[in-house]
Amino acid sequence: MPYLNREQILTLIKKKRIYSNKPLTNNQLQPASLDLTLSNKCYRIKSSFIPNDIKISKVIKELSLFKIDLNQNTLLEKNCIYLCELNEKLNLPNNIMGKSNPKSTTGRLDIFTRVITENGKEYDYINYNYNGKLYLEIIPQSFSIILRKNTSLNQIRFFQGSNISDKIKQINISVSIKRNQITAYKAKKITSAIDLNKINFYKLDRYWEKIIPEDNYFIIERDEFYILRSKEKIIIKNNQAAELEPYKDSFGNFRVHYAGFFDPGFGNNKSGTPAVLELRAYDTPFIIRDGQLVGQLNYYGIEEIKKKSYGLNIKSNYFNQNLKLAKQFK
Repeated sequence: MPYLNREQILTLIKKKRIYSNKPLTNNQLQPASLDLTLSNKCYRIKSSFIPNDIKISKVIKELSLFKIDLNQNTLLEKNCIYLCELNEKLNLPNNIMGKSNPKSTTGRLDIFTRVITENGKEYDYINYNYNGKLYLEIIPQSFSIILRKNTSLNQIRFFQGSNISDKIKQINISVSIKRNQITAYKAKKITSAIDLNKINFYKLDRYWEKIIPEDNYFIIERDEFYILRSKEKIIIKNNQAAELEPYKDSFGNFRVHYAGFFDPGFGNNKSGTPAVLELRAYDTPFIIRDGQLVGQLNYYGIEEIKKKSYGLNIKSNYFNQNLKLAKQFK
């Protein structure tokens, strides 16, 4: 089975293959992933980058505008680029690699993030045998945010062996649009910041416009951010994990779903649970219709989770979601 589950990730921690500036907590361990946390070291930088063969410390000297201390609550302004060192470090064996993705809340707040490694040649992939620090690039896009050290914006999952692309099945994912009903939310242009530590706190209507179409379609506007839901209801069994892969550009002029990872146990009930989709148009307005394909859900095998699969028993935030915004909104 290529994916490692919670117990197998815990074994990596015990063997010091995963270690941290602070004690790793049980709350960081998800059914098939590990939450990564921010250290107190952060920088406002001039541009995004891929390090390739240049040390990240050197890139920071070249690109840093100023250093930020995350020991206290800190404002990260929208449309600015930040680079933060993570608490967690890796010393992976030669048969295990990692892949990172934003957490669900990060995607629903339109915070663009990606993990960078020393000598890395692409974002979010951690090579076999990697030994070193992890960094997170953060770009708030719709809202400015307030956070501090130990906040978790991304998670990492681990694969064993070389057959990480072997799927056990795949299904198409399409968008659900219902006439005369709230079918989507569009982020408002607002200067107020969102404190990520304030749960069920912010009034929805202040930050989001409700989209109630008169027909089974509406137009997503250029450079606007939308929350929708899938038409399909998803079930991830306890011996599976899944990843949503956006279709190529020929299927539509937009990007879908920042997070895209589904833990074992998601929607594992009689009827399943829809996926929440985050959409942003690229260069032009684009009409999107009920049932339009937006992605493909790839299922992968995992050693069965006996306890603590995704759901109420581990206090998962989105286990019963329908069209659900980030947990900061009430």
